[in-house]
Amino acid sequence: MHKIRRINKMEKLTTRKQYDDAKDRVEQLITEATQKGMLEPDMDNSYTQEIALLSKQMALYEDEYLNILPLRQKSPLIACIEDYFYAHGMKRKEGAKLLGINESQFSQIMSGQRSISMPFAKRLRSKLGIDANLILDYA
Repeated sequence: MHKIRRINKMEKLTTRKQYDDAKDRVEQLITEATQKGMLEPDMDNSYTQEIALLSKQMALYEDEYLNILPLRQKSPLIACIEDYFYAHGMKRKEGAKLLGINESQFSQIMSGQRSISMPFAKRLRSKLGIDANLILDYA
């Protein structure tokens, strides 16, 4: 395996080649550190420090040049519905039936493709006991 050059702490990644080199270096560091048992949680050593530095530089490059969209966060209301079904051992099909809508509509609501109607919001409150303020804030 060829030796991948180290990236200077102050060096800003401005080309795809630099980014790819940094990525290769991180992979190399992870492999070496894992083999030596130097990548355990809460460890602070030359491996973890260099991985952190390169990761930060790579993230800055991605923000500036790659236009990577941030991960979409789940609505607290959707998370609450999912938590209810999980806690009650229910599948989506059963949840849709409980809430009085077909599976397709329910799937669209859960994925954010369909808005929550007032009758559905009322059923969330009455059938699942979801707080009305949560429904109002995120429906």
